[in-house]
Amino acid sequence: MKSAHIQWTDRFDDSFAYAYTNENRSDLKFLYDKPRPELFVTNKFILEAFTQFLDFFQNRTKIGRVTVSIPSMTDDLKKVTTRKNKYGQKPEIDYFRFNSYDYFLYTEFLRLSSGIPKSLKISFFYFPERTEKVLNGSILYHPKVRKITELDLRTVESDVSDNALHQLECESITVRSSTITNSGINKILKEWQDGLRSTRYLKVVSDDVQKAEIMDGVSKRTLQRGVWEIKNRFNVSATVTVSRVPTNLYDSKPTFEFAVS
Repeated sequence: MKSAHIQWTDRFDDSFAYAYTNENRSDLKFLYDKPRPELFVTNKFILEAFTQFLDFFQNRTKIGRVTVSIPSMTDDLKKVTTRKNKYGQKPEIDYFRFNSYDYFLYTEFLRLSSGIPKSLKISFFYFPERTEKVLNGSILYHPKVRKITELDLRTVESDVSDNALHQLECESITVRSSTITNSGINKILKEWQDGLRSTRYLKVVSDDVQKAEIMDGVSKRTLQRGVWEIKNRFNVSATVTVSRVPTNLYDSKPTFEFAVS
């Protein structure tokens, strides 16, 4: 890493950018970002950028989108999040995105914010991590994550279990996990048909997706091969798709998809 960036967009849609680096050079590419950032040269550029970011964060009451890209939380960064700040605010956040596999990072920012975010997305810091790391699925048991409206884990492999998936109250869930079973997905469909779930969208990308096991005992109407219509007790329709053929770069494994019409 050669630089650290902060960019804020206020409620008037004006953007402010800051860049930190330990090299006093004018040819660094980030200097040509728009808006052109205010530049700081310092030895501990990541620490100082993160500290300023948190100063901004704790001086707001509501923020639309927060994206944090950090490979891992070092001890110095952890000290910043756990510092005592008697004037600090706990802002309400609409959308969180973390480009990191660091569990501490997610839980700290959920602690430092108020209410329940509408959306949470967890992705990788750099692309090769997708084949090197597995996301700790226990984050789904966090009380705020359980109730988030939209949960997006589509780009990271995780060890999410059936139990972790079942206890979620999210309306929209996208997850990559080969530890979720076909019987676990089947249970969710049956609970939705019985009116016990408010789920409106569920997508599971997994190594082992078996349509016979997933649709076993589920009342359905076949629309085409691998696609069915199902209804719940309130006569609400949903489409279920089970595909053994990868559909795109991120879904490079078989997929299950449930969507309320």
